[in-house]
Amino acid sequence: MKKGILFFLFLTLAFGTKAQDLTWWDELHNYPDAAGINRIRYQNISPGFMGPNALRLVPLINGKIDNEFWFLAAGDIHRGSGDKTENVYLEVNIPLAKNRVLIYVNSIPYEHYEVTSEVRDLRRMVNFSGEGSTTGDVQVGTVFRVFVEDSVGFNMTTRIHLKTTTGADLENARYSNHGMYVFDTQFSKTLMKKEDRSFLIKAMVGFMTWQTNKNRLTNGSRFLQNDAPVLGLGFEYQLRALSLATDLSGYYGYIGNRDTPFFSRTQVQYRLGDFGLMSEINIGFQSWAWNTARFGVRYFFGEAQ
Repeated sequence: MKKGILFFLFLTLAFGTKAQDLTWWDELHNYPDAAGINRIRYQNISPGFMGPNALRLVPLINGKIDNEFWFLAAGDIHRGSGDKTENVYLEVNIPLAKNRVLIYVNSIPYEHYEVTSEVRDLRRMVNFSGEGSTTGDVQVGTVFRVFVEDSVGFNMTTRIHLKTTTGADLENARYSNHGMYVFDTQFSKTLMKKEDRSFLIKAMVGFMTWQTNKNRLTNGSRFLQNDAPVLGLGFEYQLRALSLATDLSGYYGYIGNRDTPFFSRTQVQYRLGDFGLMSEINIGFQSWAWNTARFGVRYFFGEAQ
């Protein structure tokens, strides 16, 4: 019994010491003189210095209320800038009133990442191996109808979106553990509509804000908040059970620390009854160094009355 207890204490001390050994990090980042004793204060909360899911831009929607209840389960693969990330993505769409208002909730319950030593040091990560797993944020949005095309010639909705602080691993620059809010408006105009096909253009304009760390380190921020206009332009094409959507979107922070991501997104879905098979490709530009592939299944389980 005594030997078992001693062995357990030995393992606890061994692993505990290993977990606490950040001498390499302290020397590399001039800790604690550079920014104090709180290690997460050293993180640069900016889209160009964190993982690909930390400060995701909301997707460009088409200015209409989606009246169907659906659940999406998908997997994402991100590659770029010395960062390899894979994650599970879940989302549910809930129309509260037909053609009037909906809410949606999405989350990343699991993420695995692997970064190079150069990226590890640039992001001031404490994980020496640069590889690990974590959980992401829950995000919630509400979309309200403003105008419909039949009455004023174009569709218009407005959205309120917030990111919670459920994401983990700020010390490894994966999720911010800070608030993020988006207020935007979407427009669309149908250019062609026939019995089995349709084509529309869409756009969004809005405002995004998120909390940062005020640490005055290299590539850091002198402010506690970053604000950014949001812009997007795209189109949608529907041919019977097949739908295609693509857009160019981005946001433009004012701090100037890799906070102006811009990217293209293309999504294809083929619907088979209550199920939709979807794939999506995102290509990053400027401060957004990742290319992303998503594959998933959407299950439709009702419609607003």
